[in-house]
Formats: sequence, C-alpha cells, structure tokens
Amino acid sequence: MLAITVATLLVASTLSTASPTPFSSNAPQRRSASAINFKRSSITTGNKIFNAEAVRSERARVQLKYGNAGSTSSTASGAAKRALKTTRKPFDIKSKRASNQGKDPLTDDFNSIDVMYYGPISVGTPSQHSNVDFDTGSSDLVIPLFSIQYEDQSGASGTLATDTVTVAGLTVAKQVFGAVTTETGGFGGPNAGLMGLGFPDNAASQSTPFFINLAEAGSLASNVFSFFMARGGADGSELCIGCINSDKFTGDVDYYSLDPSATGGKQLYWNIPSSGLSYDAGQSDAATDDSFDSLSTRATGFSAVIDSGTSLVYVTPAVAKELYSKIPGSSPAPKDVGDGFYTFPCNADIGEVSFVFGGKHYPINSQDFNLGAVSDGSSDCIGGVIGEEVGDSLAIVGDEFMKNWYSVFDYDRRAVGFAKAN
Repeated sequence: MLAITVATLLVASTLSTASPTPFSSNAPQRRSASAINFKRSSITTGNKIFNAEAVRSERARVQLKYGNAGSTSSTASGAAKRALKTTRKPFDIKSKRASNQGKDPLTDDFNSIDVMYYGPISVGTPSQHSNVDFDTGSSDLVIPLFSIQYEDQSGASGTLATDTVTVAGLTVAKQVFGAVTTETGGFGGPNAGLMGLGFPDNAASQSTPFFINLAEAGSLASNVFSFFMARGGADGSELCIGCINSDKFTGDVDYYSLDPSATGGKQLYWNIPSSGLSYDAGQSDAATDDSFDSLSTRATGFSAVIDSGTSLVYVTPAVAKELYSKIPGSSPAPKDVGDGFYTFPCNADIGEVSFVFGGKHYPINSQDFNLGAVSDGSSDCIGGVIGEEVGDSLAIVGDEFMKNWYSVFDYDRRAVGFAKAN
C-alpha cells in the first residue's frame, strides 16, 4: 500500500497549479460503462506467515488517512436502517453490451493473502500509462509525472496539474490530480498512484474526483461503480464503472443509505450505519436477525466506511476486545506485533465474524479473517479485525470483507449495496 498519504501530499503549502500540454478534444462522451480487471499484491509470505512489517505499514497509512475523522464525527445512528431494494436497476454490463464499452485484461499478482487491487490509467496527450490503486476511502487522484511535459516546466513533488485522464475508455478531459515524482516515497510498488473514488468534501486538492466528474457530466450508463474482488490469485477481479456485472454475484443487491451524520453532516466517505459485529452466526450467506439462533454477541454500533483502498478491517479497541473475547483461545498479540492485534489457535474451528447492516449479517470468510501464523512454526494465527481508533463512530471495512460481498456504490441513491460474490 502507499506509504505517502494524499492529505500529506496535497495540503502542502508548496502546491501550485501546472499548465498541461493541450489535449485534443473537449467533445462530450456518450453514456457508457466499462469494466476493469485487477492485479493483486500481498501482505504475507508465500507459506501463510503473518507479515508484520507490511501490516504495520498499512496500519500507519490508515491512521494517517483517517487521522482527522474524529474531529468531524458525531454519534452514529442508533439503529441501522433496513435494506432498500432499488427501484431503478443499475446498468448490467452482462446483459447489455454496446460498442462504447471496454474491458482491460490484467494479470493477477498474488502471494498468499490479497492486499491491494489496482488497474491501468492513462494521462495526457499523447497518453502516458501506469497503474493506480482504486480507493473508495479517499477522493484525490495522485500519480507520478512520468514523461508528461508541462509548459511552465513544473514537475516538482506536490504539484497540482490538470490534464486528460482515461480509465478503461472513460475520459475526463480536465481532471485535476496531484503530480508526484517517481522518487517520492510510496510509489515504488506495482501501483504507481492512487485514484480516490470518494466525495469532493474529502478531497485535499479541493477538486472533483474522476468518477463524480463522469457522473455529473452524464457520461455513464448508470451513476454507479462496483467491485468484485477475487482471492487466492484467481482471475476475474474487476471494477465496473457505470455498471454492475451480474455474472459476479448471486441474488439481489441490498442497498444501505449513506450516513453523513458520522462525519459532521458532510459526506466524506462511502460509509453506512451498522449495528455492529456478530460472532458465530452459523450462516454462510447474509441472513436476518431472526435466523441467528447461535448469535453470541454484538458489539456497539458504528458507521462502516466501505474502503477498497484498505486491506483489513479496523474497529475501535473496545469492539475488537469484545469480539475476540468470544473466540476461544484468543489473546492479545505479542507486543512486537502491535497493540490492537489478537491471536487465536491456527487449528481452531472458529465461528463466523460478520458485519450487521439493516438487520442482515454479512460474514467474512475464515480464510480472509486469518492473516497467518505469528511466526514460522507458531500455532497461533493473527486475526484480521484490528482494534484502532479512527474516529468516535467509524469502522474501516476493507478488502477482507469486500472479497466476500459484491459491492455497489450508487452515487444517485447515495447508498452502498451488497450481494453474495460468486
């Protein structure tokens, strides 16, 4: 994951606006949709050993990313809203393909545990190509300069630039982005940059994010984007912009309205109210409260940020402590792993850990919850729910959850929807 944060980069006092090379056309786009396949990276070694250094790096990034969330948050809704069935179905790329849609095939880069989904982007005229992490938990586009030349010869780290940006055939002619040099820390991995898919009020650049520019211009078949995240190196992970892909999920999509009350009334993130976590639900698919005879505990409610740019799950320390107190054999992880981490016996047949939205329980697959053995030969494994203060009423729900549930982000409805991922 990126070590540099968008906020750190873009609020620097040295920021200036560069003058890009002219682009060739301002012609409006047809309403369209496009699917992007993903590569994948890893935070564990190949033999399922917990990679403490990589996870600590991600945790530090989450702390920086959400470091100011508590200053704007207020008490989350006391009870989660019931699921809403959409009356306006999003464009389904499976059943309605048109000539103005495209799909970019990628290679899946995997090593034991999934960490980051990234895909291609092109910038400028002529276009320069790279990969970015598509991140619903931030709102800025940050990319290296490559060989893009600016008329004023600017190109220093932290420069704001405006140029043509294209993802999977979808183009914004005048997209603002943070241009950084390739020497800047955090851009040496397979993803050279980051594309924030959040809301404008969370943009440190004070610019409109790429997806919202497309939506506001009427360029998309539907003002949605959706994620399917495969695991274990399997092919098929994708981001569908302007569409859903019913080949990737089973059943209906249940939608939950966004919760701006958790961030001071401003919509910063794709966050939805949750009545908490459940343990040992005994179900493999989403189900209602009434069907959970073996429900052991539910922690205090919170507002859950559905964050494709974060690998794991972060809840308050109190919620994490309560959860692990119900998992047999669990205990706080060794100090060298870090506060907020917990272990459990690797050979234990633990119950399911689920998030509860609108009275439904959405389990996390046990292979995603298990981050690997503490060390080579250890009989204890690290759990994937981490105790971390990221705001008075926020939980950060990353790819560990999203791999299990096809996730739809509906801009018009201001809602996030889930269906069982195939």
